[in-house]
Amino acid sequence: MTSEEIIDRFRLALEVNEELEFEIGSHYWYLGPTSANRGYEDKKGWITYQFYSDKIIYIPSENPEIIMNTKIKGKTLLEHFY
Repeated sequence: MTSEEIIDRFRLALEVNEELEFEIGSHYWYLGPTSANRGYEDKKGWITYQFYSDKIIYIPSENPEIIMNTKIKGKTLLEHFY
């Protein structure tokens, strides 16, 4: 896939509230809408979390640019998505 196709795929997932999976280091992280995650239903935005862990990063925005450019371990989520 080209860079544009990857960005389009990321944006589409955000538009339809699809959960995305990322491999960051040796762990899998997930990005999903707050509305689908217990304890965050009342908040607007997205969360990213490590599976089977209490590590949660709340992204208080629905703006795709902000979400894609949120950094974890020195890289943006978009860079991890490649």
